[in-house]
Amino acid sequence: MDSLQKKYEIDKHTWDECAETYERQIVGGHPDILAFEEFEEDFLDRVLRYLSEKQKRPIKLMDIGCGSGRLHVRYGTKTHSIAELAQSHPLSLLKMNSPKLAYDPVIAKSLIEVWGIDFSRKMIDLAKDKLQKVGLKNHHEMALTFEQGSAFELEEQSGEILPVAICLVNSIGVMQGFEGANELFKSMRRAVESANGIAIISCYQQEYIKSYGLGQYESTIDVSGQPIWMQPDTYASSQFKQIPKQYKLAYSNDNKLIVDVFDLHDNLIKKGYVLVRDPDKTEQTIKTGDINTYSKYKSHWYSYDHIEELINDHWETQKSYHIKTRYLDIIRAEPAQMAILDFGDHLKNIFKL
Repeated sequence: MDSLQKKYEIDKHTWDECAETYERQIVGGHPDILAFEEFEEDFLDRVLRYLSEKQKRPIKLMDIGCGSGRLHVRYGTKTHSIAELAQSHPLSLLKMNSPKLAYDPVIAKSLIEVWGIDFSRKMIDLAKDKLQKVGLKNHHEMALTFEQGSAFELEEQSGEILPVAICLVNSIGVMQGFEGANELFKSMRRAVESANGIAIISCYQQEYIKSYGLGQYESTIDVSGQPIWMQPDTYASSQFKQIPKQYKLAYSNDNKLIVDVFDLHDNLIKKGYVLVRDPDKTEQTIKTGDINTYSKYKSHWYSYDHIEELINDHWETQKSYHIKTRYLDIIRAEPAQMAILDFGDHLKNIFKL
């Protein structure tokens, strides 16, 4: 088994193990992460509305690393008119409680499928359960589909539709390191090139690990494990669960983290246990962009220059955009960047950079 395949299998197992906790603590949790996801969703709404108005082909949204299906729920809901539903229908209740999910006739007229792929079977199962709970299992107007598989083996899309392939919220960072990042760029290009489609990769910047990243991983210690820069490691093994007392937000200067420690049967072992940043390991994390924990979880925050290199190596630079997203939304998207490949020049009037 080559090194990439070995990393793939290890990471797949890790994400299967943490899927439910990730759903609870990340998807429904950390304020800075939620803010960035909301920015991504608003950005994608704008792109889809623009494409629906400016070109005639039906649109297929391809969510690479789809996780628990947040975009399936979003666009399944936004393309479903509440007038067709009984007030007691779960989707009606969801729409009434979430104005951002209101019916969007512009998107609805062109978006014919949201297709997602993820290597974690547990994540796919969570996504399907989520669609069931909100009443989207049988969406007649649009296909909501999933596939368990590799982001590195995307199939070439037909020119009869406009493929928009997206990889959001730093999913590239957990795709098997530098080798995986190269394969992702090549795979997304292959998927959309012959159909003159669009590929979008959204990820955090290494330059913001100190101000954003450290606190995010410390605050979600129960998802991915104790970061190696936090000491001591007394309860860092998989035999314990450490629950942080509060979230650390951007630009926090607090080098301590207070957690309650539980065993695997939810018995309290230690209340108010204090973890402290190790200066050398913290500095190494900031310098390299490598996120490591005492579990097998690994992630990477790519520098702006590194993403620029990947664009130059694998995409056509004349058809690509590379954007520091703080210029689009300083409040919600300061620490991130977007790489956009637009073979059909569909977005040239949006990105006059």
